[in-house]
Amino acid sequence: MSNLSYYKEVQGVMTRFEPLTAAALEKASVDLTIAEIQTALEQHGLDFKYIVHDPSRSLLSTYYADYGRGLYMELYLHRNILDKQFPLYQVADELKGAAVPELTAGAWKSYYTKRVPLAMQIYDFQRRYRDIPTDEVFLVWHDIYKRIDYSNRMWPAEVLEYVFSHAPVPEYPESDADGLITIYRGMGELSAPPEEAISWSTHPGNALWFAIHSGRGTHIAVARIQPKQIVWYTDKFYNENEVIVRPGTISEYRYEDMIPATEAHMPAILAPAIMNYVSYGKQAKKLGYQEENIFHYHGLKHILRVLLLALIYYYNAGDALSEADRQILIYFSLLHDIGRVDDSKDDAHGERSVSLIHSKGLRIKDLRMCKKDYRIAELLIQYHCRDDAEGEAAIRAIPSLSQREKEHTVHLYHICKDVDGLDRVRFNGLDYRQLRTDYGRKLPLVAGALLNEPIVQVLDMDWGSGITL
Repeated sequence: MSNLSYYKEVQGVMTRFEPLTAAALEKASVDLTIAEIQTALEQHGLDFKYIVHDPSRSLLSTYYADYGRGLYMELYLHRNILDKQFPLYQVADELKGAAVPELTAGAWKSYYTKRVPLAMQIYDFQRRYRDIPTDEVFLVWHDIYKRIDYSNRMWPAEVLEYVFSHAPVPEYPESDADGLITIYRGMGELSAPPEEAISWSTHPGNALWFAIHSGRGTHIAVARIQPKQIVWYTDKFYNENEVIVRPGTISEYRYEDMIPATEAHMPAILAPAIMNYVSYGKQAKKLGYQEENIFHYHGLKHILRVLLLALIYYYNAGDALSEADRQILIYFSLLHDIGRVDDSKDDAHGERSVSLIHSKGLRIKDLRMCKKDYRIAELLIQYHCRDDAEGEAAIRAIPSLSQREKEHTVHLYHICKDVDGLDRVRFNGLDYRQLRTDYGRKLPLVAGALLNEPIVQVLDMDWGSGITL
């Protein structure tokens, strides 16, 4: 089972609600019978008819779902379901046939948070939404909606129409000069098409994050809408700058010009870069970069991703780049953060990196760079963490470069800043509108896909045995 499939089950809802059968037990390869489960349930006042099963799911496939009492529980198809200490039985014994107290009290947010498993929340809500007071129903729905990453098109149109008709009047996002509002939607292989989607964002960075985390990223859709199409808006980046739109009201949109991170596209752009990546990536492992973790973003994997993105750029962009440029890009990728001491914003770490290169006499094996190339590469490293204008001015101030060489070096500077910046997708920090190069702006979805690739393990493969992409 892939990580994505597992995540989709954990963060998504059931789509089929079938009775649990002997055939399903046999398929699950468990030493259980229907009769044993029925007997165990009856001992605690429970009824087998309330078990629902989704054969399309591998792990989280079976639930006890007594809608009337609000009694739900995930059931693992294992013999521990017969144990008297099984959690479902403990809850049932406490209730003594009554409904769960949150349901009785009409404490709806608490009910859906504490009592209804995520996989069953649409199943439950669509059956009782008209029982929820009209001044609460939208906010209850929205809490559920935010918790579910994969609704699997299970929201009935009539439910959404009713809920949205009772939404509070929102504060609208800032509109453009023509009165329209620009919104973005990140899409992956698992996403609904834009014309069916209700969840968008006013910030492209949020949209990119969703594209990367919805299967392999395929598109960033952009639409311009009228305020009346908006049901709800939650501002701030940590709230995803989310815009809920009325279903079926978006028919005109465009896609950003990005390379989809799909199996149809990734091998072609990786193929020319991979052998250089393996060769120089092995050297990166010897430079002393730390392993990355949730508290450390600028470690070995960051260096390797920047290296791979630089090589992808070199071999695929179609720019007039020379062999010397390839070596400068590799040198930059491997050494640009060698002087970093932590993950804070640090405008001086480029300069420290250059000082460390000199003090330790660092060189990259198999790079045949002349003195001018080293000077350019180290200038790119020194200024990669500074404002563009400052770096460009420093390049144009080099007296030994011709005007043409200065402009070309500025272009290399932009490439280096882009391939480094593209890896900001790892902490949801990339605003792709700020990228400087045409081809760099095509790579955000590719950069996102690299986060899930075994980029360190690849270096240890036996590439001489004919491994193909």
